[in-house]
Amino acid sequence: MNRLVGFLTDLELKLFQFKSFGDNLTFIYTEKLDVYVRIDFLKMELVMITSPAELWKCLCSKAGLELKLGKGKPGRDADIEDALRLALNIPDNALSLEAWLRNDAALPNPTVSTETFLIEVLKSQSGFARMMQDILDLLIEANALQASNQLSVEFKFDEVNDPIKATLGEFRETVQRTQSVLEKRPKLPKSEVMWSLSGTLRKFIPNYLSSRPPENFPAVSPIKKTGHQNVDTQLRAITELVSAFRELWLKYGDTRRQVGQAGCSELLSDETRSQLIAATDFWDIGVLEGARVLSTQINSEELTPADVFNMLNTELSKIEWSHIWIENTFKELLDILNLPAWRRRHELYSVWVGTRMLAVIRSVVSDVRFHLVDNVLSFAFGGSRLATFNWNNKQYDVWAELRSALVGQSSKRKKGIQPDFRVLQVDISKSSGLQTTYVLECKHYLNASKQNFIQAAADYARSCPQAIVHLVNHGPADENTLRENLSPELQARTKFIGDATPLKELSEKVVSESIRNALFPGVSPESDLAETQPVQTLSNDLEAIGQGFVGYIQLEWDDTLDDMDLSLQMISSSGQVINTVDFRNRGAVDASPFSCFDCDVRTGPGKERIDISRWLFSRYKVIATNYSRTGMMTSESLRCQIVIGAERMQLHFPSKLSGTSIEWHIAELVVCNGIPTVKVL
Repeated sequence: MNRLVGFLTDLELKLFQFKSFGDNLTFIYTEKLDVYVRIDFLKMELVMITSPAELWKCLCSKAGLELKLGKGKPGRDADIEDALRLALNIPDNALSLEAWLRNDAALPNPTVSTETFLIEVLKSQSGFARMMQDILDLLIEANALQASNQLSVEFKFDEVNDPIKATLGEFRETVQRTQSVLEKRPKLPKSEVMWSLSGTLRKFIPNYLSSRPPENFPAVSPIKKTGHQNVDTQLRAITELVSAFRELWLKYGDTRRQVGQAGCSELLSDETRSQLIAATDFWDIGVLEGARVLSTQINSEELTPADVFNMLNTELSKIEWSHIWIENTFKELLDILNLPAWRRRHELYSVWVGTRMLAVIRSVVSDVRFHLVDNVLSFAFGGSRLATFNWNNKQYDVWAELRSALVGQSSKRKKGIQPDFRVLQVDISKSSGLQTTYVLECKHYLNASKQNFIQAAADYARSCPQAIVHLVNHGPADENTLRENLSPELQARTKFIGDATPLKELSEKVVSESIRNALFPGVSPESDLAETQPVQTLSNDLEAIGQGFVGYIQLEWDDTLDDMDLSLQMISSSGQVINTVDFRNRGAVDASPFSCFDCDVRTGPGKERIDISRWLFSRYKVIATNYSRTGMMTSESLRCQIVIGAERMQLHFPSKLSGTSIEWHIAELVVCNGIPTVKVL
């Protein structure tokens, strides 16, 4: 402790702001270095995040990232550095990310700030978050088919003694926690904090708004220094805060009038609306003028620096400043990077690929039975039967890591083959190899291993003579080059799929389409929705999806009905309603639940609409309610349009239902692999 105190004294540290993490951490401002540091008094450890390079160094150390192996070979976590180099446009000839960051920090005007770098680190893990969400979606599907609703999942990896095992609820919590951390971004203060600061500063302005303020948002000029470091630091923070607000406003318009009009949109969250409307109330003008008056009065000795510091500290301590956001987010990111799921994300990649296969099967075949042992769905290295389905009057089993005999000679395998996944057409009179109709092997290589890939594909294709073999790699895989090295009789049944990442699959569906063509030749994605396609044609007045939205739901009724209400429920895996967007809770499109109700129409003819900007949940339910209980719901008087991307569906009130019904449960939206499927109720 004495050594730490001595070190702090040498740096001439001054107490700036206290931020508690279990009463062990304190932020301190140092005038000599002009940086913020964090001291963990419990561990007697000084952590200094002074630059992007220091943040990266600390992250590598605390998370135990393995970037390099012996002889300069890429380490297990080299993909993180590669993603950051790409995002920051770092030249290939740069020795390392850390070296480039240090050189950049030494420039007169560095191109990357600590805050920006941390945001890029968070973005680099979006693929991991997508992978976890896809796995969760499949588990929710499997759980929905079980009567017990107590599903757990187990991932047993080769050469690992402690498998990952979790209940569905625990796995969901991990996924949501991961997404929450990776989506963290610096936030401007909320309305009450903004106006509290403004009120404190405005009272020092003798003739506030005596002249018309500018309609636009000019750059903020520095406030004259007082010569008192702590106060000058606070005044500089105020100018940075006003600059940040003006940057926000400029995203919505060039003038205060334009920004104010944008702030009236009910599609925005209450927090964003209040921040935009502040532009029309000249919030920035009052804050800046008040801060300049304080500077003037300190210089003229009308106010004491201590009084001003204490007054401003009361207001500014309510704000999560950049350095505090960095510290909080860095700590939470470390927690994510130390999760067993993240540490074994390369092994989980094969599970993700397997769930893409199961998701395809579920989208084509309605009767899929998942095989649980004591309510546990196990992806086991030793072999486990995952699911069974029927297709064309034949039974098929889906297996993970099922071992069968090796046919022919191999330089890699001696007696057997054990691909990650396979599908068997069940026939107990045949061997496992002869029953196998599809083989799915997964690799998480940064670069394709030509010999390993070719040998694996050849061994599987020879040993399973009736099977189509797919080898999927997270990194590149040159399909033509690899296939050319296979014997001609195996080439037609073998496919290599490279760059198969969760984010790329979300947009391009290469893996899913390849699996679909192998398992269900001739079945197109459009055919999957055959049971739910609209019977009636859409009217010509169909409205387009708004920019930035993924879809909308619109309820329409004629003048025989009055107050109809549209609602969108978000359903948990246990069937419980966890959120509802309707006339009572309008929701938001820039925050959870990423769905927004437009307006409540109480007379017919009328329309109500819910816009959706993001599929946050795995299951939704669309309901219409005859709130006024006047008139009768009929197929002629009531309809619902569901528009999702290019899919457009129009549903009329079912004639089989009683017109005196109060509610119409219209449809469920089941989201799997980021794609919603409409199931008419």
